[in-house]
Amino acid sequence: MNRARLGLPVLKNLDCLLISMIGMAIILLYTRHGGIGISPDSIAYLSVARNVIAHGAAVDYMLRPLVDFPVCYPFFLSVAGMISRADPLVAAPWINGLLMACIIFMMGYLIDSFSEATRLYRCIVLLCIALSPSLLEVYSMLWSETVFILLNILFIAAFYHYLQKRTISSLLICGLLASVACITRYAGVTLIGTGLMLLVFDNSLEWQRKLKHCFFFGFSAVSLLVVNLLRNASITGSLTGPRVRGILSLGDNIIYTGRVICDWLPVPGRQPQLVSGIMIFIFLLICILFLLRNRFGKAQVSSENCFAALFIVYTVFIIGISTVSHFEQLNNRLLSPLYIPMLVSLTSWLPGSLRKLRPVYFKPAAGMLLLLAFFFLRYQCQQVARMYNDVKDSGIPGYTEDSWKASETARFLRVHRNYFSADYDIYSNAHEAAYFNGGIRAESLPHRRDQNDIRDFFSEDGFYLIWFDNFSDNELVKFKTIRQNAIVEKKYDFKDGDIFFIRPRHSSALRQ
Repeated sequence: MNRARLGLPVLKNLDCLLISMIGMAIILLYTRHGGIGISPDSIAYLSVARNVIAHGAAVDYMLRPLVDFPVCYPFFLSVAGMISRADPLVAAPWINGLLMACIIFMMGYLIDSFSEATRLYRCIVLLCIALSPSLLEVYSMLWSETVFILLNILFIAAFYHYLQKRTISSLLICGLLASVACITRYAGVTLIGTGLMLLVFDNSLEWQRKLKHCFFFGFSAVSLLVVNLLRNASITGSLTGPRVRGILSLGDNIIYTGRVICDWLPVPGRQPQLVSGIMIFIFLLICILFLLRNRFGKAQVSSENCFAALFIVYTVFIIGISTVSHFEQLNNRLLSPLYIPMLVSLTSWLPGSLRKLRPVYFKPAAGMLLLLAFFFLRYQCQQVARMYNDVKDSGIPGYTEDSWKASETARFLRVHRNYFSADYDIYSNAHEAAYFNGGIRAESLPHRRDQNDIRDFFSEDGFYLIWFDNFSDNELVKFKTIRQNAIVEKKYDFKDGDIFFIRPRHSSALRQ
């Protein structure tokens, strides 16, 4: 009897465990050729993690304190590197595979808490997560979203536990998880907004107790973020590093969000009216579902409503912040934390609705939904297969791709690191690539809109410029501008780049 009882939980969650292993295996297979994908942000995370392991200092490859990004993810990588005794770059595929497996397994636990879910529904949703092209793109890269999405799931699990207990201790755990999310990505403030939204709409709490719980949650949720921001301000005088005013309108960002969501769904077409209309429809539908659950008292112990609240808050935040502040265009990476909340919010009510149908309607409706699920999973499998075919022979796009490994410019930097004179600064149009491929500490070219940096740039006596042809950033000062304001001397000419020595026209170097 005892053996059977011990075996039941294992058998009950065997499907979750199996699908978790499938998700992990996909990540490992996808990253098999060249390893984990590396972007400029990845190099900042990686360099800090390496410096923490080697020197105990949270500084990047330029030996500057990490300010533009929160500190948690590089520390996570450093801890993982120390435990595995491997460089975080080498261990990253296994780290991300395990993170993906944890997300799928935790989602299995949460779906069991849904008021009207079935085992078949759970398996379908978990497969949609394991086979998601959106999550595959994120978990094949060295990005902080890999930990951030897991923290979102853990937060919802913790908040569901709080909804059952309504204790201060369980609420403080929710606040701690939100606080850790804030120092993983600054977008973690959306978990603070989610928690406060759920508390405000909780009709089971009288207003005095509601205010008390909001205070305890809010105070604990901002604690680590405040420490991180004060640390940034004391070191650099800036809370989150330099930020630029937004250049895209609200309508533009809604269109970009709609295009990403339509890519997640088998929706053809890229017309602005279509994609923005679909995005707005989904957002309003999830808002209505959230309000209806609260209206009829179904949200008091509902983890489904936690997903809906997270979708609403994160959508408003990411579109709003990208409108008032300029950073990379809204894309799958920035919107990936919405995928699971959207999937759950749009489907969690379906099993219960099916049960309420008359027997004559039940089978046709169930058959139609199963057919839709089949086509959606088939669409995802096709997308994943296409993504794998694109990387299986050359690696994931980024600095671990074969084209970068075979780069003549990168090879020169690896072999001739001591070529550059210490008397002059080094600049590059891809300074992260100079570090990652050659260990060279190079400054970034100034941004075109930052006139102060441009004046400082051209006030130097002379400097080296490492130019990579296969990298383009329209935000940086153009090479044409450099030629107009300086004497350019080419030192090396490669197939994919050049090394120059630059003498600004009014520098003292011209008078020597």
